[in-house]
Amino acid sequence: MAWGGKVMVKLPKNWQPDPEQMALWPDVSGNDINGLDEAVFRRPRHVYWASEPDSIAHGAVQRWFYRRNDNPAFARERAIRAEVQARKLPDLAQVPAPGSPGEWSARIKAEAALLGAEAVGIARIRPEWAFEGHEIGWCFIVVLGIAMDYDTMQAAPEQEAGIEVVRQYTRGAEISKRLAGWLREQGHDAAPEHGPMAGEMVLLPAAIAAGMGELGKHGSLIHRELGSCFRLAGVLTDMELAPDAPDEFGADGFCTNCRICADHCPPMAILPEKQTVRGVQKWYVDFDRCLPFFNETAGCGICVAVCPFSRPGVGANLVAKLARRRERESREGAEGAVKAG
Repeated sequence: MAWGGKVMVKLPKNWQPDPEQMALWPDVSGNDINGLDEAVFRRPRHVYWASEPDSIAHGAVQRWFYRRNDNPAFARERAIRAEVQARKLPDLAQVPAPGSPGEWSARIKAEAALLGAEAVGIARIRPEWAFEGHEIGWCFIVVLGIAMDYDTMQAAPEQEAGIEVVRQYTRGAEISKRLAGWLREQGHDAAPEHGPMAGEMVLLPAAIAAGMGELGKHGSLIHRELGSCFRLAGVLTDMELAPDAPDEFGADGFCTNCRICADHCPPMAILPEKQTVRGVQKWYVDFDRCLPFFNETAGCGICVAVCPFSRPGVGANLVAKLARRRERESREGAEGAVKAG
């Protein structure tokens, strides 16, 4: 079956996309929009989750997603999120509260934890994170990790898991809105940033820069404690903060030899090797294979649910094991160099 323009997709015999959905598929590949196989860097383009679906090629397919997944529980969570988004931020206090970048970073992380964020990191914003046609008018981003319930996500790709995803996106919107409001009450301008709708910037590279983990083979972040069972939100601000460093603990290398998510992916969208995407070698999920199944299963979620790092209590042990392996390889390399000399 062909869709996405020139892309030919061979799906497993036990699943085929709904013809009603595929009739809405545009004559352009989502992989092309994402920049797959492009050797030169460019900014990302909106490919899905547009606040105005008519502005993107896959807008009709995005609207179909909502018609297909019309469980009342989805509507309730989206209504709560809409109420949160509509809520006015507090007025900006005229006199900024004092403090050094390090002191404010610590305060922000403590406040975010009190509000319910399971992980927090800070990064200085880079222009290349902005979508084409957009500019980021802020200097720093506070990235928030919002954990999903692991046991509930084991139901993926049933709607129960999709509802949990929406529920945590809603919680992320609430936490980011309240944290931004708290900063404004301290006299520091701030604005919330959260999914699932795409805003002015991509959150994944910001999260990696903020020390929230490494990109996994399944295209999602792997956090050393939360695994992949979490969603992202954030707060944008102009105040000077102390940025975190990326956290490289071995997940990238682990993914090279692990096939669990790929073997569990019904449309075979998870590629075995890294791809060149807008001039960068990275793990990449085939958009044209993934999206039809994603749409028909309320967001799927299988790959993040089966990721070994996601199982509670396992991530820390895996990180420790990977650290011991790196230490052993480093020691053996040093011994080999001595013998060769």
